[in-house]
Amino acid sequence: MLNITEVRVHVLPNSNTNLKAYASITIDDCFVIHGLRVLQGDHGLFVGMPRRKREAGPNQDIAHPINTDTRKLIESRVLDGYAEVVAQTRV
Repeated sequence: MLNITEVRVHVLPNSNTNLKAYASITIDDCFVIHGLRVLQGDHGLFVGMPRRKREAGPNQDIAHPINTDTRKLIESRVLDGYAEVVAQTRV
């Protein structure tokens, strides 16, 4: 199973869009994935994977989990990190 050793979350102040924060995760203290996005959807917060704009056509994910368990783990850790940062800034 994936070992996420660090989560960094950068909350966007006064965000009037569905984008609430950017995040990075470190895997096994040796590999970092930047550009995860904390987004507000119709059913609550979720994590969007890093993506790049294409000149023609839709955006393309550049890194993403290939199974549900890994996606749930990443989402859980990033959303927990987001909640912690938001709670700290409200104090």
